[in-house]
Amino acid sequence: MRGQALVLALVTLVTLVIGVIVLFNTGQTVGKKIQIVNTADAAAYSAAVQQARAFNMISYMNRATIANQVAMAQMVSWYSWTNFAISATHNLKTALRVVGVVLTFFGVGVELQMVANALENVESGLKSGRDIEQTMFKAAAKAISILDGIYARTTQLLANVSSTDVINLASRVVQLNDPNAHIPPEGILILATNARTVNGYIQQYRIPKNGDRSAGADRLTNVVMEARDPFSRARNGNLLGVFHKRGGTDLVNYRNWVGVDTLNFTFSCPVWLCGTTGFPPHAVSFNVPLAWGGGAAVDKKPSSFKSLANKNNGWYGPYRGNGHEYAGQGHYRPYSDATQNGFSGWLALSRPAEGASDKAFIEPNSGAGSFLSNTLSSTVGLPDYVDIQKDKATIPYLNGKNASANGVNHLDVGPRFTVLVEESMNDIRTSSHIPGIGGAPDFDIQDKTVRNKMTALSSAEVYFSRPQTLFPNLVNSHREMGSLFSPYWHARLVETPCVTQIAVAATYGVVGVCIP
Repeated sequence: MRGQALVLALVTLVTLVIGVIVLFNTGQTVGKKIQIVNTADAAAYSAAVQQARAFNMISYMNRATIANQVAMAQMVSWYSWTNFAISATHNLKTALRVVGVVLTFFGVGVELQMVANALENVESGLKSGRDIEQTMFKAAAKAISILDGIYARTTQLLANVSSTDVINLASRVVQLNDPNAHIPPEGILILATNARTVNGYIQQYRIPKNGDRSAGADRLTNVVMEARDPFSRARNGNLLGVFHKRGGTDLVNYRNWVGVDTLNFTFSCPVWLCGTTGFPPHAVSFNVPLAWGGGAAVDKKPSSFKSLANKNNGWYGPYRGNGHEYAGQGHYRPYSDATQNGFSGWLALSRPAEGASDKAFIEPNSGAGSFLSNTLSSTVGLPDYVDIQKDKATIPYLNGKNASANGVNHLDVGPRFTVLVEESMNDIRTSSHIPGIGGAPDFDIQDKTVRNKMTALSSAEVYFSRPQTLFPNLVNSHREMGSLFSPYWHARLVETPCVTQIAVAATYGVVGVCIP
């Protein structure tokens, strides 16, 4: 009986040992599987976060470019208005002196001459201020040109480099999380395909230098013209129905900012008071220019102010639903009709600045700048830029509805990154690889995996969505589609597409289990 009990005890002990080893191996394998899955998640998420940050950085730079262009429009507006004020002071001074001579016989001419002398001092002060303005605005325009040039080059670099670095980034993250794991050639191919897909989301727009029309340039023009402040967009007013002030600043040929300001006296005298004139007879009308002025920020001074200003055919505002302080939908005439404001409009084009013709221009490149500044500078107008392709990143998530129900032409959330991580079973510390625990022949419990590898597959995507907490009144019918002018790009882990799962499984010689 004792011998039989000993045999039973030995069998029980062997079974217990084998069970413990199996339990140990299972724990080691499960723990490693969790680690490798987390590693794949971290690598995929890191790739998506890097791309989202690149998109957001480009968006910030594009927004900075818009702000710089609005600042340029404001400078030109003030400069044009300064020339307008000089003209108004000069014309009023001249008129008072003429009237003063006539009224000298009535005893009031001396007083008018004193007022005219005071206006001459004001005019002199305004001209001195204009010289300071011109110098300051030239320096500011040069700085804006350099900044916009840096932004344009940087955004193009980010657009080209951020996606190509995804393989290096994912590999580094995998090594940091699990030194024994790596991305196999199949995974490298998947990431390379993802990188090419990202490049398909971005389009580079070139601004024509010769004035030719371009749909891509018009897109940025619309954004900039809409962003102008009310003073830059329209400086209009009427007094007593006969004094008409008109003024505005527009982008001309994508590369120049031009502002015009005019003040005109227009009066049609009643027939019973002034009779008729001309043939056929018509009422007597008065069209008297009172003040005019203009200014332009240019890369290179044109042959004349008029030749540049006349290239402006106005602007069609495509946007609607904004407040009264912004331009709405519709056509806007050049310079808010300043050039059509009677004779003063003609004079503004011919004589935009009192004193000298070069006083009408802000030309930052007129002097000999340094090699660095000349290399970095772009233009006082619109620089080249990058944005999201049409019908890309149209929705923040798939909601089961078709494109028409979502109000878009094509359903697309954003670029996706899939990371395949692999690790050899020989690197996993199971009983087969730890001396003294298991081994041949009695306790050899083999690790059975495909190709003797452990793998994990994870995906993350980049998507565009304005935070609801920041914009509580945002409704789906007015949802903003993805663009590189709004820094609201995010990253999240998502399920790996079934097609990718099946393709990866096929490379390992097994059949995928998901159903497309």
